[in-house]
Amino acid sequence: MTIRKSIAAVSAAGMLAACTNIEADPATAAQNDSPDLVTKQDAGNIVYWVPPGPRKLSPTVFGTAEDPKMTLQPKLQKAQEMVEAGKMPPSVPQLLKDLPILVGVPEKARSQGPDGEQILDQPTPFPNKGQIIEGSFRAEFFDEVDEDTPGKPGETPDSANLTAEFTDPQGNDYKVVLDHVVKPPFPGYQTDGGVMLDDVHHGSTGTGTPLMPQVWSIGALWGIGEVHVNGEVAAKHQVVHLMTTETVRTTDYQLALQEDMPLAPDEWHVKGQPHHTHLIVLPMEGTPEGPVFSPVPTAFELPNGETQPFMHIMFEEDTVER
Repeated sequence: MTIRKSIAAVSAAGMLAACTNIEADPATAAQNDSPDLVTKQDAGNIVYWVPPGPRKLSPTVFGTAEDPKMTLQPKLQKAQEMVEAGKMPPSVPQLLKDLPILVGVPEKARSQGPDGEQILDQPTPFPNKGQIIEGSFRAEFFDEVDEDTPGKPGETPDSANLTAEFTDPQGNDYKVVLDHVVKPPFPGYQTDGGVMLDDVHHGSTGTGTPLMPQVWSIGALWGIGEVHVNGEVAAKHQVVHLMTTETVRTTDYQLALQEDMPLAPDEWHVKGQPHHTHLIVLPMEGTPEGPVFSPVPTAFELPNGETQPFMHIMFEEDTVER
């Protein structure tokens, strides 16, 4: 697989998004008998719930106040051109306006931190903190293509299985079950058919939110899944992104910037653990007409009295099977 060398302020109710149609094409969703990759973590190991918080902006990715990079307008213009050409769902440009961290950070959303650095001080899913919870997951990756093929987001030969079970810091129970893989239809995204193995994304790659540093990914998937809360089905078509990557959290749970990568072994959050798995359930529902903003119906109450509208779960002691 070729290695590529080269999110308006975000509120607690608006984060990443992906994909559009909710139905997978059976003709392109067949699986091999055995997966190309399995990543998993059994119960009893370290898991974190990540709450909303601010994010420092990497100068490598976002430039400076005088010379900003990874702004919204060029991506928005590209999306509009692709809609006009019939290559992108018509709802995408408005979605990028509502949820810019999918592809960049608008200049007006940036402020200066205490040390002179640029920050996005509105709530994002990428703060330097997390709270210990209980959980487990198993993901199976079936990688058939190394590029995003033409057609609707659900039309891909790639497929995956994913089941994750976990709690939140207030003791509520959750289960996330993947229904099918999709190719997120956003300008610049290259997801290798919705299942990516042994490649890089995020950071300045153009694929995934640039608020995460560029990471070497053992396995990543994008899809639509079902969310269960306290034993009840709460959402049937929520957007899901899972990736098993090199470690990007330090010993004190700081989320690395792109220029900090790769972290040295003595900086890894868990000693001797060079990789971990990120599960993000996004405030977005896939529909036949296009992506629709839909907060994840969690039961976790934030200090402002509202419930957290996304889930970012970090499995810190995962294992990988080829």
